[in-house]
Amino acid sequence: MDLKIFDSVPDGFLDLAPNELRQILPGPSLIHCRGKKRSPLFLATLLHGNETTGIRAIQKLLKKRRAENRVLERDAVIFVGNVEAAKNNVRRFSKQPDYNRIWNGGNLPEHRLAAQVLAYFKAARAFASIDIHNTSGKNPHYSCINRLEAPFINLARLFSQTLVYFTRPKGVLSMALAEYCPSVTIESGQPGDPYGEQHVYEFLEKCLGLKAIPGKVEAKDDLYVYHTIVRIQVPKEARLGFDENFEGKDFSFVPNLDARNFTELPEGSLIGWRFNPELNLAVMDESDRDVESDFIEYRGREIRLKRPVVPSMFSLDEQIVHQDCLGYLMERYNLPD
Repeated sequence: MDLKIFDSVPDGFLDLAPNELRQILPGPSLIHCRGKKRSPLFLATLLHGNETTGIRAIQKLLKKRRAENRVLERDAVIFVGNVEAAKNNVRRFSKQPDYNRIWNGGNLPEHRLAAQVLAYFKAARAFASIDIHNTSGKNPHYSCINRLEAPFINLARLFSQTLVYFTRPKGVLSMALAEYCPSVTIESGQPGDPYGEQHVYEFLEKCLGLKAIPGKVEAKDDLYVYHTIVRIQVPKEARLGFDENFEGKDFSFVPNLDARNFTELPEGSLIGWRFNPELNLAVMDESDRDVESDFIEYRGREIRLKRPVVPSMFSLDEQIVHQDCLGYLMERYNLPD
């Protein structure tokens, strides 16, 4: 698996739908668009093949600049990830690794691909990096950072006043790129939403226009900052549902579970039911320890929270729950001075 590098926007790129990009991109590709300044803005999209807002926002930006005959304020390097999965409108294929978990080394072809991207990125001396995602469940638009440093916070707040600080899982792209420049992940709602595409487009325009990213955080009081403390995973073999019907299910979760994202849930809140007492949820903390007993208790069939938390990215998509996780639990976080 070799990385394809384009020195300019390939013909047809701006007009093809995400599931058609495989027609012109042989696989994961870098597209280097030239601007007035050499230090590029690095943009990653389609790390998950069914998360299409990023590619559509990038296409809109480049088409508008071309129509207005305007040059980008600085170079932009676009990494287009899992075009094979995008062709089938799936997050990833079952035999593929997650393209947002391959960035801290390994022996798979995808790990070697990631190393090629990082080498190009390092040589380019990027100004900043933005990894664009969608969520499968209902969530507000928010930014994620892996470092509590002013340039990271200031870049993130340009997209949203809601920030999530996390340090796990370690193999995400934004964490690898944070070694070299301010790096954020943005979560732009569910795919196909025109508002999400417009919001990302406007954010990218802002970022391209930046001469520098401030090194001091001003007006912290208007930020809503959360810290991800655990990740909830279901057993691989578990049969899932999202209602009270237990027939043929090992676990079922409350209807509209994703509507609770970014809402503070009190101790004792019901999140679902366990119908197979042989199986447990895995609740993994930042040190990769299973701390299920600190957060979850089983009262008969009921699954209830043992402490107040704020969920994020709870999903109702069984395939995504199995491929990634049920969701995360967070707590409010006060930024240090």
